[in-house]
Amino acid sequence: MFRRDKTTPTPSTPTPEPEAIAINLDELAALERALLEADRLRRQWLGSAPYYGPMLITVHDVTALLYQRAGAASVVQPDPQRAHLPLYRHEIKWLTDAITSMERHFARDRQLSEARQLHNRFNALWGQARAITHMGGVPVFAPESAQARVIPSRES
Repeated sequence: MFRRDKTTPTPSTPTPEPEAIAINLDELAALERALLEADRLRRQWLGSAPYYGPMLITVHDVTALLYQRAGAASVVQPDPQRAHLPLYRHEIKWLTDAITSMERHFARDRQLSEARQLHNRFNALWGQARAITHMGGVPVFAPESAQARVIPSRES
């Protein structure tokens, strides 16, 4: 008797490429300041125990990850004024968590205001989210001039 194999593969649906917003190096520096200030305040108020953020990694792991992306972005775009690194939607939770901690532990108004403005900017950028690619396992944006480049030859 003929039996049909019930493990026939179903047609796979293509998975969408992850999207991220493009942040520049100044925004990266502001994000790092906010994360480090929140970490300093937590340690001051709660003791010296290490804090694990929303994704169960420390602030220093987060900054290392972001600077790794900045290094890859500098390869794609060597001009520091035009270099952008990707920041995923779920990674904004790091900044949200830092702002909450800064509010609870009485951060300076200037630092808290800068962190809130950065958070608002990141949320506003979601209308311009772009697909990313990977370079050696590190997420980067494809170069803007990724189309075929015409190189003139020296033939006369």
